[in-house]
Amino acid sequence: MLTREEILALCASNPEVIAYIVSLETQIKELTERLIALESRLNQNSRNSSRPPSTDFFVKEKPNPKSLRKKSGKKPGGQDGHPGTTLEMVDDPE
Repeated sequence: MLTREEILALCASNPEVIAYIVSLETQIKELTERLIALESRLNQNSRNSSRPPSTDFFVKEKPNPKSLRKKSGKKPGGQDGHPGTTLEMVDDPE
């Protein structure tokens, strides 16, 4: 592959080609810097920046379980055999 100096020496007779090559070089440099900036933004998530977890799109890790408690097998509410207490009815409520 030709070096930059060899290409410019071949195109020395035509200044338009040299200007075009220089503009392409600057455009490549700008696009490379933009690509690096966009890739660094893409690599951020809620763990390594101040962004909320709802903005995480490509999550590779499993979320932590919400609870490690196991079911007891009992039905909800008062259990059989429990005496319980209730308010007694009165004749004159306040």
